[in-house]
Amino acid sequence: MIVRNLIKFSLLAVAVAFFCGCDDMDSLITSAGTYKVNARVNGMPMDECSFVGLTDRIYPYFEENVSDDPDVTALMVYIKNSNGEVIGKKVLYSLYEAAEEDELLIQVKNLDTDLPFLPVQGSLPVGRYTMISQVMSGKDILQRNEKIFYYLGNTVFSYKGINVHLPGITDNNQVILKETVIMLEAKLDFESRLDPYVIWYNGRKKISEGKFSEGAGYLLWKAPEESGFYTIRAEVYPIDNYIGLTGYQKETSILVSSKTTAMHLVTENTAQLVNWYVFEGSLNDSKLITSADRSIKPAGKNPKWLSFDGTYGVAAGSENVYTLPSSSLSGEETQKWQMLFRFMPLGEGQLFFVQFEPDVFMYLSKTGLNLVLTLTSSDNSVSHVVSIPEKTSFITAGVNFSFSSGLLSARINVLGESVEQGELAAEPVSIEAKVDKFQVSLGAKKENDAESAVQPAVTAIWDEFALYNTVPLEVIKSEVKQKAVYEPSEADIVSSN
Repeated sequence: MIVRNLIKFSLLAVAVAFFCGCDDMDSLITSAGTYKVNARVNGMPMDECSFVGLTDRIYPYFEENVSDDPDVTALMVYIKNSNGEVIGKKVLYSLYEAAEEDELLIQVKNLDTDLPFLPVQGSLPVGRYTMISQVMSGKDILQRNEKIFYYLGNTVFSYKGINVHLPGITDNNQVILKETVIMLEAKLDFESRLDPYVIWYNGRKKISEGKFSEGAGYLLWKAPEESGFYTIRAEVYPIDNYIGLTGYQKETSILVSSKTTAMHLVTENTAQLVNWYVFEGSLNDSKLITSADRSIKPAGKNPKWLSFDGTYGVAAGSENVYTLPSSSLSGEETQKWQMLFRFMPLGEGQLFFVQFEPDVFMYLSKTGLNLVLTLTSSDNSVSHVVSIPEKTSFITAGVNFSFSSGLLSARINVLGESVEQGELAAEPVSIEAKVDKFQVSLGAKKENDAESAVQPAVTAIWDEFALYNTVPLEVIKSEVKQKAVYEPSEADIVSSN
């Protein structure tokens, strides 16, 4: 018993000595949440967005009333840079206390209302800063809080929202069919000296992140098999060093339907189909997805996915060329092939080219409101011209070409919005050529540096491309299914709740 009492007395003596020793120094209460101090920028708490512009003002405030607390007499606020140096003077919002020489006194009637703005940020260089607030009782510090913010100055950086882009053949943008790959775009407006950092979330799960310059502003998202509403959110920052900052946040709700609908020009069961690409976030052959040797190869770059007017596809041009696997010819005397495709022209220039021999090529180009199909060899060049609609939209077209008795022949058919709207073109154009294989490339062929400078970086967005062997157009017409306009059923809505 005597020992136990001695221990209690010793602990009490230590506690008394500790608190008595604080008489000559600032006391710091570190318990979180004792006094909730925050700041507003453009009416928004800094906890929700920590970016400050040139004309923005920081307004410190207590989240809960402190007027009934006799210990609280002032709030001191000041800013430190990334090196820990205090910028400007410390600002003391005080009921009656005088300020020190290095402090700016702002006397207030009470601390519960919004305090005057912090008069320091106008002279700050662009960068990360820490706002420090100290709840004061006379000269003692009751609590110290820190909030990190990024000062933008007059740098342009705004976040308008998330745009949803569907595959080019999709008619209904209100419902996403299961397993469809859509493109989500964080719509940002910023100056070239910034490289924003974007983080994507599916619900609370982080699914992608990176710098805008590396393509992180876009997300290719595959809809799940289960129907329902899915929330995709993107949080953006002006820099990649975002730790401690709260970014701009926007989200979009997506309704996924479990109904299966044919939404492409052909199917994997189409007769004599050699290659088929639907460009839904992938360059894989849609007939044999797992076959790497059947995938399209970009010319030394990652594929460039581009959105336009609510749709998206793979962008091709002089700077983005995509090469299909080589196709060999059989020993038959006459062979017929066809390319069927959907694309949206974005500018004049070459759309694709086919190499048959070292000096024998087929080109499809856009000039004005015309598509020009050209066959060239070392000593000959012939062309076939067809008109296209003036309104910019996805175009369905087909190119028939054949080999017979040393003659390469080709013709193009513009088919409107579906294959059944098309009519066979006039007589094909032909040149002499001996061919045993060929290879298709989407984009513009670079002859030399001068020729490359003339070709636009992007000439078209490609939505679908199919290559057939010995299939006449009439057979293809009978196999193509009409696009389905789908409205959400009551079962889809119920299952999403």
